Amino acid sequence: MSWDDDHFLDLDGVRIHYKDAGGRGEPVLFIHGYTASIGGQWGRPGLIAGIRERGWRTIAFDLRGHGMSDRPHDGAAYAGERMARDIEALLDHLDIQRAHLVGYSLGAHILVHGLTLFPERAATVCLGGAAGRWNWTEAETLAVMDEADELETGSIGKHILRLWPPGKPRPTDEELRALSDRKLEGMDARALAAIKRAMPDHQVSVQQMQALKMPILAVVGTGDGQLEAMRQLAGFHPGVTLVEVPGAGHGDCPGKPEYLDALSAFLTQHAGTSADVPR
Repeated sequence: MSWDDDHFLDLDGVRIHYKDAGGRGEPVLFIHGYTASIGGQWGRPGLIAGIRERGWRTIAFDLRGHGMSDRPHDGAAYAGERMARDIEALLDHLDIQRAHLVGYSLGAHILVHGLTLFPERAATVCLGGAAGRWNWTEAETLAVMDEADELETGSIGKHILRLWPPGKPRPTDEELRALSDRKLEGMDARALAAIKRAMPDHQVSVQQMQALKMPILAVVGTGDGQLEAMRQLAGFHPGVTLVEVPGAGHGDCPGKPEYLDALSAFLTQHAGTSADVPR
């Protein structure tokens, strides 16, 4: 088995693309964010290579609607439980009882939803750039519905502006159009719109978050709009270790050396907690 190999898993008619480095290390499963992919979120920044080089078995998959996975346009395909169960199904397919689970942005939200359904499958958890949808508001529902409508026209500008780093000068209209075009290159805007419309279904409660017993690492850039939510999570959940990456924004945080260092140290600290430790 090689990281260069592409594998596919059929889940109720939706093909999910994944990669698995194999090996005898404890499994670490990576779940990317919105409009990203295995390569874009984890590969090019060097995060997966860095973890694999430290002896861990690295696994990652393209979320439905992204990368080489299928891209249905039906909103039901992106419901909270449906997307979360993809994590569980992949672990089942690979015969992995427990793994270290790493999610970023939308991947972190989906991971949190999954933890409320199958917490026993997580040895540890790393949440990057998102704390779970325990603080979802009606204003956010209106915002993502508006962004979904815009996506139907072939633009993702409103999404970009909502995640724009605080304090950074906003792009001009021309710059925003260019950013939108780059972000949507190779993507399916209708699938992305369907995901947006399903986001209110990804909500969890503070009580569900507090019930999670596994060690949790939360990594966020100080220039990320999710910083305050991550701080709040660390404030009400004693099992959360918060690492703030100075100057990092939402998009570039996974490529910062501090992110790799924090994740590597966290995994090393909790080595041996996976049920899939080689005997």
